[in-house]
Amino acid sequence: MINRNVKNTALGTVAALSVAVLATSCAASSQPDNLSDDEQQKIVKLVQDQGADISSPSCSVEVFRVEGKSTYGWASCTDSNSVAAGSGAKAEAFPFKISGNKIQKPDEGSGYRKEVHKLFPEDLWNAVDQHSQGA
Repeated sequence: MINRNVKNTALGTVAALSVAVLATSCAASSQPDNLSDDEQQKIVKLVQDQGADISSPSCSVEVFRVEGKSTYGWASCTDSNSVAAGSGAKAEAFPFKISGNKIQKPDEGSGYRKEVHKLFPEDLWNAVDQHSQGA
């Protein structure tokens, strides 16, 4: 009886460790921890040049994942001219997908969720939703 309990406990421990290692390795492969400053600046420049709808954007970018030739993330931009002039600052925030040198973002309005589901992998939908609620 004791031998069986030891085997069950050992088997449960091995299974739990396996799940933990698998989860850690999946998370590590999808996190863009190793983006160089040049890569980050290239992403910010693309977002400012192609993604922002305000006249003189100054953007900060959170990269969710770099996967193959696609980069997924969230941008928060302000109009640097309106901030410098001291007037009411124009701002926008949006999710984006970069493929090569082309940026895509979901359309505003009733088709927003459908566009997010089309552009982003399913496991990133929650991250986009969380940022959308905080924007």
